[in-house]
Amino acid sequence: MVFKTLHWYIIRELLRIFVMTASALSTLAALGGTFRPLTKQGVEIGQLMTIMMYMMPAMLAYTIPMAALFAAVLVYWRLSTDNELTACRASGISFVAIVMPALILGLVVASVDLVFVNYVVPIFLEKTERAIISDIGSLLVTQVGRQENMKFRDFVIYADSAQERDSGSPNSVVVVLQGVAATKLKNGKPAQIIIAPEAVATITTSDSPDTEAEISFKLDRASAFDPRSFKRASFTVDSLFGGEKIPIPSTLKSKPKFLNHTKLSEYQHDPTNFEPVKKIIDQMATIYQYQSIGTQLYDRWKASSGGGQKPLIFQVPGNSADSLDDLYIYSPGAALDNEQQLVFSGAPGKPVRIDEYSHPPAGEKKLLYTYTCGEAALTLAPDEFSASGLAISLQLKNNVGSVDHVRQIPGFSGASKTIAGVVLPASIAPAPVPPPLDLLRIAAASTSPSMQSRNIDARKEITRLIHTIQSELHSRGSFSVSCLTLVLLGAALGILLRGKNPLAVFVVGFVPAIFLVLLITAGRQMAEGLSNRNVPIGITLIWMGNAIILALIIGVYSKLLRQ
Repeated sequence: MVFKTLHWYIIRELLRIFVMTASALSTLAALGGTFRPLTKQGVEIGQLMTIMMYMMPAMLAYTIPMAALFAAVLVYWRLSTDNELTACRASGISFVAIVMPALILGLVVASVDLVFVNYVVPIFLEKTERAIISDIGSLLVTQVGRQENMKFRDFVIYADSAQERDSGSPNSVVVVLQGVAATKLKNGKPAQIIIAPEAVATITTSDSPDTEAEISFKLDRASAFDPRSFKRASFTVDSLFGGEKIPIPSTLKSKPKFLNHTKLSEYQHDPTNFEPVKKIIDQMATIYQYQSIGTQLYDRWKASSGGGQKPLIFQVPGNSADSLDDLYIYSPGAALDNEQQLVFSGAPGKPVRIDEYSHPPAGEKKLLYTYTCGEAALTLAPDEFSASGLAISLQLKNNVGSVDHVRQIPGFSGASKTIAGVVLPASIAPAPVPPPLDLLRIAAASTSPSMQSRNIDARKEITRLIHTIQSELHSRGSFSVSCLTLVLLGAALGILLRGKNPLAVFVVGFVPAIFLVLLITAGRQMAEGLSNRNVPIGITLIWMGNAIILALIIGVYSKLLRQ
């Protein structure tokens, strides 16, 4: 009965101070986390309060160890200073029984913290992000008002002004942008510039856990330009991303430290589902399909056009709207380059010849142009504006010449010429894409520089992901265990430093806690690199802080027992 009364008395005091301290620290941490959205992103007060409420449970997981340490120090210091522990020892109560409430609190708090960092924190961080995304319309208007750009996929979008309008649906928001300029980047450089007097951005929120929100852009009277020559494009641009709704990227899902334990285990088992890895594999799949098209065209040339006796026939845009001309390619030789794309080659006295015929709805076709060159390369590239998703062109090189048969005059002559807008024969289609793991094996064995480069990038990203997951799981475990070790250390220091200033006692216990956090951070940074040799060292550092605190606990408790 005595033990029950004593233990309940100490546990009640520990819980009271622990709850108060944890609440205060979590509130301060949540306020610090909402300072940037308030000052930089123009979030409204109501939205800010919602974000703060979601961040408090997330911050609680990281303030629990400090709160438990402070509670143990303060309670056991007061019990020792008021001679209550002396009375307990005089009554025959062992030292182990006295610190048992601290052990119980440490075990409970460590278990709660482990659940929080693995499951509760990711849930509330996701809720925080969804709360921000749900107000993405206002954020876009604020960004435009501050003359900041918006980046979606490969497009950087600027606008002179923006206004949010009611869409009539609770799940969508419409933002009208005035004076729009969109730059499409390729390898970090401008590949296309689109300008429009007006654009309508429609943001649709979703209840799906995989997609928080999607955005689409409709353009009014838009023009596209080549930034290298500033010539107007030959096609009409009425939307970005081919008119499709694209998901607004999630910051959390691309960083393992924000994911729950289940998701981390899933990515550890199959890293190809991780978004950055998946993006690289999608690029591999595109290259694989382009290479399959090149192989099919080469096989067709060998079967029917070998030696240049018969043409390989394509189509290109005609002079009138929606018309297509026929392109007949006569080539003495052909081969696949290192990217598996088809290259036509001439022979001495037999250049590559390309005849372009009109293809009217009625009447006979008419020869329009004839081109000759030493080499012609058929190149494929992604193009979201075309229906096929492909931009196909014929690059003419080496003594290029042409004849305009309509006006009966010599045409262009020079070192090179590009025939854009080539349309593949209907029977040529990309090969089905193999599963991601098979595609990685194909890329590893490929001689294509593009595939080899993507394979290296994917392997690096996978290695970094696996190392990050390992360090994240160990650091979460170490941080949770620190709740137990810090509570036991705080109780021992509170008893050992009786009569001293309680804040001074707390600072003495706080120093090992800071040292533990620094070791966990250093261990994570070392383990998350690409070197396999650094992973064991990093994991050792992650757990070393708890080992040092445990050694301190053994030393302090040994001294107390001797007393």
